[in-house]
Amino acid sequence: MNSPRAFGVQPHPRKGLANYELAQEKGIAAAKWSTLATVVSIVVQVLQLITVSHLLTPKDYGLMGMVMVIVAAAVNLTDMGISNAIIHRQDVTRDHLSSLYILNLGTSLIISLAIFLSAPLVAAFYHEPDLVNPVRWMSLLCLIPAFGQQFEVLSRKELKFNAISKIQIAAYFAGFLIAIAGAYYGYGVYALVGSYLGNAFVRSAGLMIMGWRRWTPALHFARGDLKGYLSFGVYQMSSNLLQSFISNLDYLILGRMYGAQTLGYYTFAYQLCIMPVQKLTPLINSVTLPIFAKIQDDLTQLRKGYIKIAEGVSYLNAPIYLGLLVTAPMLVTFAFSEKWLPSVPLIQILCVMFLIRSLVVTVQPLLQSKGRMDMYFRYTLLCMAVQVPGLFIGAYLGGMMGLCIAFLVVQVVIFCIQYSYAVRRILGPSLAPLLRGIAPGLLCGLVMVVGVLAFDWLSMQLFELNTGFILQVICGALLYFAVIFYFNRNLIHAVRDKVYRRHKSVKPG
Repeated sequence: MNSPRAFGVQPHPRKGLANYELAQEKGIAAAKWSTLATVVSIVVQVLQLITVSHLLTPKDYGLMGMVMVIVAAAVNLTDMGISNAIIHRQDVTRDHLSSLYILNLGTSLIISLAIFLSAPLVAAFYHEPDLVNPVRWMSLLCLIPAFGQQFEVLSRKELKFNAISKIQIAAYFAGFLIAIAGAYYGYGVYALVGSYLGNAFVRSAGLMIMGWRRWTPALHFARGDLKGYLSFGVYQMSSNLLQSFISNLDYLILGRMYGAQTLGYYTFAYQLCIMPVQKLTPLINSVTLPIFAKIQDDLTQLRKGYIKIAEGVSYLNAPIYLGLLVTAPMLVTFAFSEKWLPSVPLIQILCVMFLIRSLVVTVQPLLQSKGRMDMYFRYTLLCMAVQVPGLFIGAYLGGMMGLCIAFLVVQVVIFCIQYSYAVRRILGPSLAPLLRGIAPGLLCGLVMVVGVLAFDWLSMQLFELNTGFILQVICGALLYFAVIFYFNRNLIHAVRDKVYRRHKSVKPG
């Protein structure tokens, strides 16, 4: 089992197929399964949010938000950035993998124990004694995923997403059932804690069962096996830790300044808005990183691939976020309960912010594919230098609303930093084609928004009918697809062909 042979993607027998075309073909197949898992996870998470929000209080959500500030940062430390180093390198051996597996388990155990012991300090920081036990239970989230993480990485490296997606779907349902049962029986914040832990356990167990048959970690550890991985991983880990701090800075500020109740309203709005980015970003990154890594030396194809991804993201996220912005008042009343109405203006501002953020997501796999984690780390530092004072000032001056407005302004600045510091330096001057790529999706989304507002106004003027949430969604969806069909029919045909095309056999050259 410890053969020194490289453990990775073997050469494809079809010699006449270019690297980019082969990577794209595998990426499409991988994207189908990842997309299925993403859709299921979004549906499950929405159902969980709808159901649990009727049973839990804003304070329960606020307490969970406080817990996740600490735990999310710790989880980013456990991997040490090694996963993406394994994907980036093409000379990984079984000895390397065994050493890295043992290192990952040991690091995760230490971090989990540190979080467990720090629980009283976390509670004291927030002035919330009820946080001690939830933090201690959630410390397990730093350890459980480590058992299956490397098996998932190896499958992702070879773009084998079939089994991974099935495991993810099973994990989502396990977390969903635990959350519903816990909330129904009155366990409060522990319903959310159990959901996270149940999801992690099912996912890690499934990955171990799947991967153990293909590769079994050996009782082997050598410092020499870590050479090259840790240097790559240090930047990755540091960047992830800073990104986690940046991502949870709003929770930290509101929780400390205004308490669990206020943070609960904000957490509800944030969770509702972040779902598309939260689910689509890992999907995009996991598929594009192996593809970008294979074509990292072909600047023309790399630029083309990056812009295509940005274009696709705009077509996906523009209708979601602009539609949510318009329908937020009716959505909250229809699907949740009136106790969450203070979250509506927060949702509307965050929709615009997350739409801008969604256009930034592909910078991470781009830099990783080039092995430039040092650049990604410095990019993250620049983002933090803008976001920390911006959010603090916004929250201090305007509470929840002030923080949301500051978030929006900060995200515009970060978009500019991303292009000027990262994208331009890797791909060369490409702002004009990048903007041309994302503009059609945004314009189609704006046309959809205008159409829905016009539909509401006409319904009220002509029939004195107040349109409901479902009618708004139906009207918006029909209008969006009609606009795309009229102005960009080639996009629909291209998606159809890629999804349903049959791979023709190619004779070896």
